[in-house]
Amino acid sequence: MKKRVQILTVILVLACAVPAWALEPSGEIYGSIGYEWDRENKEGEFASIRTGFRLALEDELEELGKLHFSTKGWLDLKQSDGSIALDQLWLKGYSGDFDYQVGRQLISWGTADGFNPTNYFARLNSSALLSGDLQGEALWAGRAEYYAPSWSATGVLIPIFAPQKIDDLMRKMISESHPQGALLLEAIEKAKKPGLGHPEAALRVETQLAGFDVQASYFWGFEPLPGMEMVMGPTGPALEGTYRRQHFFGLAVAGTVGSAGVWAEAAYGGPEKFAEPDNPFEMRIPMSINEKYLQAVVGGDYTVDLGSGLLVQAQYIYRGQGSLLAPYVMPKETLEPGDIEAAHYLYGRLAYDFTQDSSADLMVLYGTKEKAGIIRPSYTHRLVNGLQFELSLLQPFGEEGDFQSIPTQVGLAVKYQF
Repeated sequence: MKKRVQILTVILVLACAVPAWALEPSGEIYGSIGYEWDRENKEGEFASIRTGFRLALEDELEELGKLHFSTKGWLDLKQSDGSIALDQLWLKGYSGDFDYQVGRQLISWGTADGFNPTNYFARLNSSALLSGDLQGEALWAGRAEYYAPSWSATGVLIPIFAPQKIDDLMRKMISESHPQGALLLEAIEKAKKPGLGHPEAALRVETQLAGFDVQASYFWGFEPLPGMEMVMGPTGPALEGTYRRQHFFGLAVAGTVGSAGVWAEAAYGGPEKFAEPDNPFEMRIPMSINEKYLQAVVGGDYTVDLGSGLLVQAQYIYRGQGSLLAPYVMPKETLEPGDIEAAHYLYGRLAYDFTQDSSADLMVLYGTKEKAGIIRPSYTHRLVNGLQFELSLLQPFGEEGDFQSIPTQVGLAVKYQF
């Protein structure tokens, strides 16, 4: 912990010294306080007291293109934890009809707002979902894009596999929703990750049809979390995780109908099936989906002529692989092993700017199978010179499902952007 604090101090000092260099830095420094309320015990406590930063530098190299470097870190005084890491490091340029970008970078595909079935590279944890920040994490990749007069094609090669990160909330939800939650988390950690020599790749072709942006894509990669099996052997039950290859075909469409923006996405595919057991006295029961499945989203937004304009957005989300919040399920008698009940969600958002400096946002996510969901109102006020603060509330509602593992949370965040 002491070492992390020292590294964070060094980087912040460097951030203050960078203006003396030739490059112009950008980034942000933030602080936040989170208060959680346990609805059952009717008790509350400060869950986090966090400070953090992101520092970015960019430079135009004469013939090579644009070079970008950014780093980020955070320190939670309440949890006595922190992290400092490379954020992005990439080189971007062009040659004729080709653009290229190599290095650690953000890649975001699709047309929907946040929930993108064709964004195969996203590694969204539960904290990102509940905070509304659906950007995802950067990854090491090479990207090349070709531009033709009426269409374009993009290829992505990922030489180093990046698994899904298990954040504290996801860890808590897995522990509480599964009788063997602790063993499940241990099995995820022990699962062998694909290394060098096991790349991922994707291809997207994009064009315009009848005024709509149309994207067709293919992905060949791995599951973001290992597929899990319950192994019943002579020594008793055990859990075993395997990162399986998966293939997806996707289609995304976006455009306008009158004054409304609309979009739709679908992806079909899935992981390779679990291998059959070699030992005849061993039985394996899948706790992850073991069949091809469909995931899709349909949505739109419209600005109502009310004051400065009220943005109204709605989306329907279909997940053939099951819950947004529970990556693994216990086998049920009503299903064949490896079959998982599809999940349906309704997502709504309202956004309104009172002035240029103050705005409000309301997000609601509702699971039809759980008959429960979350609601997140927030208010943002922007002060002078890039300083702003946000006050937010995260409130689960309903009686069943994984949403009930989420405590009521009140947050206050202050951010300075430069």
